[in-house]
Amino acid sequence: MMSRTARWTGAACLAALGLLSFGCRPAGEDRDEIALEWAVAPSPPVTGTATVSLELKEPTGQPVEGAEVKLEGNMTHPGMTPVFATAREVEPGRYQAPLELTMGGDWIVLVDARLRDGRTLQRELPLPGVRSPRAAPMSMM
Repeated sequence: MMSRTARWTGAACLAALGLLSFGCRPAGEDRDEIALEWAVAPSPPVTGTATVSLELKEPTGQPVEGAEVKLEGNMTHPGMTPVFATAREVEPGRYQAPLELTMGGDWIVLVDARLRDGRTLQRELPLPGVRSPRAAPMSMM
């Protein structure tokens, strides 16, 4: 007969395995996933206003039109105030937003899109190595 502790340990292990397997999916199972391609200009990014360009596509390759796309820029270290922007659709499925990169360092851009059909898209885009432009040398008087 198993002890009570052994039964609880076994049950906990089975539950953990179940949770792990729930998060695993075979390749190709994301047929309903919206594709997101993105770029930032200037590249490499520098402090100041950067233009974030996004392209949203259905799994069929069709552009996702009419989405409400909001961006939130955060530095990877705590203590910095996030920056926000709303992207506008510049052509079918292509969205752009100016994002004010207030400091050099590593950033993360959070994308929150609400599609016309009610679906949502949320992604985290890494934006490492934002540089501060070097100050121009002072001329001697």
